[in-house]
Amino acid sequence: MLDAANHLIKTTLREANIDPKGVSGFLTACREAGSDLHAVLLVRDGKIAWEAAFAPYEVSDRRHVFSVSKSWTSTAVGFAVSEGRFSLHDKVVSFFPDECPESVSENLAAMEVRHLLTMGTGQEKEPPVFDNFDCNWAKAFLSQPVEHAPGSRFSYNSVATYMLSAIVQKTTGEDLIEYLTPRLFAPLGIEGVRWGKSPQGICCGGWGIHVTAEEIAKLGLLYLNGGVFGGKRVLPEEWVREATSAQIDNSPNVQKDWEQGYGYQIWRCQHGCFRFDGAYGQYMVAIPQKNAVLVVLSHTGNMQVVMDALWEHLLPAFDREETPGAALPAAFSCPLPEGVARDFNGEFFCGENPFGLRSIAVTPDPDGGVLHLTTKDGSAAIPFGVGEWKRVTLRESSLQPFTTMGFLLPSAEITLGAAAGWQGETFTAVLRHCGSPHSLRLALTPGRELRLTPSEGEGCAVSLR
Repeated sequence: MLDAANHLIKTTLREANIDPKGVSGFLTACREAGSDLHAVLLVRDGKIAWEAAFAPYEVSDRRHVFSVSKSWTSTAVGFAVSEGRFSLHDKVVSFFPDECPESVSENLAAMEVRHLLTMGTGQEKEPPVFDNFDCNWAKAFLSQPVEHAPGSRFSYNSVATYMLSAIVQKTTGEDLIEYLTPRLFAPLGIEGVRWGKSPQGICCGGWGIHVTAEEIAKLGLLYLNGGVFGGKRVLPEEWVREATSAQIDNSPNVQKDWEQGYGYQIWRCQHGCFRFDGAYGQYMVAIPQKNAVLVVLSHTGNMQVVMDALWEHLLPAFDREETPGAALPAAFSCPLPEGVARDFNGEFFCGENPFGLRSIAVTPDPDGGVLHLTTKDGSAAIPFGVGEWKRVTLRESSLQPFTTMGFLLPSAEITLGAAAGWQGETFTAVLRHCGSPHSLRLALTPGRELRLTPSEGEGCAVSLR
């Protein structure tokens, strides 16, 4: 299953008996529906049948995959339960005597570990830790009202997953990465995983993991194969069966694949499939009847469109006779900003703006140019291509301009893809964070304004002085 470098062995669509026309149709349908594809990886019978990255992204990019993190956290809980560290029926308050409110309600007292796993905490709202990251997250969770009997209804709650991470750390003395390294990462040939932490030093659990597309596929294969990887038992079969089964009713939902039932931090799908699922279009879909796993990393405002494209185009392509003449391009690219190169050199000072920008400058070079961004705390110089993407890795003070521009979870370094061009008097640049789904568009009209549009959140116009 793994080669000498711990990568999944590669094969071809033909050898995997998958019609390339179905793959092409899937990609086309996703993009026509507005999904911005970044990387796609298709595995069948334990081998990579096809993979593609859309420039400037690379398949090997280590990426924040948001709530796909939850399935990794659930896996840690599975190991801990199998080792007798705690049980699914243990009361949540029993682990946090110092964080409980003075008066513990009947519903809070009744909440069990399994209710955290199934998003059945009984709370109507998530604790507002995203509004105050410096608070004690466990205390905030336990202080949140529990309006309904635990287990009586499904209500998505990322902080509930954080509580699972905290329970694992309290009962094992190790954070999720330390705990999973010998039990999961080493057997699957995974190294270098990063995970954001709370102010209390606990892995976020419900978000914050940074992994590659192939590493997500490996965890998907582990669950697809009932807890076996490379012929060896890694995760208890009973846990896999329970985790991938519908444990709570999550209907109704306007999106069909979000009402098929929810397991232990794993979603059920149509056609007897299950998936890991992260915001903005991060997926691992396991297709048991085809012994296949699909990983999609993307940015989309409507996650159902990718699932619809899977069912309509890709699922029927398995075990179908190859369509004559069907072929896929050798290279893929995200849409480039329209415009041409121009010999321009200028610096502009910015008026008040929510991004904290003080100045922006553009300087030419033989291959395109360099975009200079300055804030009160630092500056960044980003080489860009015209008609092509350029990748650059920024470190230390160069990161500061991006902590408020839609690029989440600041880290020691980030890799950007940048492309730009002139349309008349307007210079447009697009910066893509290769470690997340996010991007930023800058439209500079010298002497007038700078318009900033992040992929998430509201854009704004900045006056130039």
